[in-house]
Amino acid sequence: MADILWARHGENVANLTRTLSYRVFDGDLTDTGRRQATELAERLASARLTGLFCSPLRRARQTAEVLGRRLRLRITAELDDLRELNVGALDGRNDPEAWDIYRRVLEAWRAGQPEVAFPEGENLDQLVTRLRRALAGVAGYGGRALVVAHGASLRAALPGLTGVPDPGHDLPTGGFATLRFDPEAVHLLDWPRRS
Repeated sequence: MADILWARHGENVANLTRTLSYRVFDGDLTDTGRRQATELAERLASARLTGLFCSPLRRARQTAEVLGRRLRLRITAELDDLRELNVGALDGRNDPEAWDIYRRVLEAWRAGQPEVAFPEGENLDQLVTRLRRALAGVAGYGGRALVVAHGASLRAALPGLTGVPDPGHDLPTGGFATLRFDPEAVHLLDWPRRS
């Protein structure tokens, strides 16, 4: 059994331009994003973390680097399974049509249709499988770990991962949720309140 803190990266260029970003677009943190990472490190200073893991996307890696320096932790591993939602053909787009398709896919998932997929991207079952695999890998290192990844992927996968309903709001940039992983199940211990 392992407790895992899942932090959403700080604000980045894709947040400002509303660009869907899985592989094609990989923007840097903004000044606000770097400040959020520093503030998160201050909130986690007494958390007794033993590992630091991140998504390979620049915004997550840069956030993890700030956290690592402040918390005196090296990045234990960068895991591809921690990437943001695989939005397929929508990747790199920020137009209203792309966002409409994105919203419809997430609505289908919330309505109990996990087989619906992003065009040329993943469906909910695939997302849940890869995040469970990532969490199992993190838990395998032992101790209390910090994961720096993405909010949309975790929120979308929560019902399938933990059996709890959608929390109704996103994980804020620079915010974190607490999960407990054991071989039988993933438990959501805490999701931040809407700020």
